[in-house]
Amino acid sequence: MLTNPIYTGRIRHKKLIFDGQHPAIIEPDTWGEVQDRLQAAAAKPRKITGTTGTLSPLARKLFDETGDRFTPTHTKARSGKRLRYYVSHRLIKHSGEKDITGWPLPAKPLEDLVGRLVLKHLSVPGFVPTLLADASASELHHHQIAIRNCIGANGNPEIAGREIYLLINRIDLMPGKISLQLNAQKLAELLSTGQSELNEEALHISSPFQHRKRGVETRLVLADDPKTPDDVLINNIAKALTWFEQIKVGRTFAEIAAEQQTSKRRIQQMIVLAFLAPDIVRDALDGSQPLGLTSDWLLRHDIPTDWKEQRVLVATL
Repeated sequence: MLTNPIYTGRIRHKKLIFDGQHPAIIEPDTWGEVQDRLQAAAAKPRKITGTTGTLSPLARKLFDETGDRFTPTHTKARSGKRLRYYVSHRLIKHSGEKDITGWPLPAKPLEDLVGRLVLKHLSVPGFVPTLLADASASELHHHQIAIRNCIGANGNPEIAGREIYLLINRIDLMPGKISLQLNAQKLAELLSTGQSELNEEALHISSPFQHRKRGVETRLVLADDPKTPDDVLINNIAKALTWFEQIKVGRTFAEIAAEQQTSKRRIQQMIVLAFLAPDIVRDALDGSQPLGLTSDWLLRHDIPTDWKEQRVLVATL
């Protein structure tokens, strides 16, 4: 009974869960927490990889730009793998209605992004002195040791563990920006100090971020995250340049298509990548291109041959 999603306004068919046409009598995030506890208490609990012992460490902490709470939810791939998401609650509450906007975000990338942001903030050398401005040098030293023990030696969310998410009180997401407020009580407990001793300004974290789709993958990237080249885009540019050189010496689209075991139309579509401006290609090679600049995007849009016009178009991504 406790595992039946029908009480959340959804129905199960085999291994998949779908939105139903009946109203929910239990909040989906409450139901999700029950599932987490049932799994944790099972004789053979599911092995959960990640940073925490709970499946949804950001539950009840995450809000969008309208103030709507994100609800943890999930579906299952055909392989049986559970795919977790955080979804603006209105998308679930008004499922099936038209013109309902909101955020559906993959859970693991979002949790990793939040973890990295918190770890970076706590790792700044000036964080502890700013947080506890009246502490003595000896006290600051002990507090810094406590912080290092919490976040791990290398500041990796996978190693820092569940405590990182316990230190978060609230997260607000809006287009292009993420803001976090640390939990003063939990932080005071970690540092064995009084909550009134903490400088509230040091509890706030804000950072630009990008939310883009790359094919079927949704990527969430902080402004200062390491560059990540798009291997698919780079490989397709290289192919297009090679094919263009072959065409220049007399080969036909049909001959190249036969050799590549693809269609002539596909070759004609991709050849446009051979005419990208050199700086756009350079940015793709070092991973500094806009996240929206993908092979799929380039092939779905009419790319001008003029390099200046290309730069203007790419700048909109």
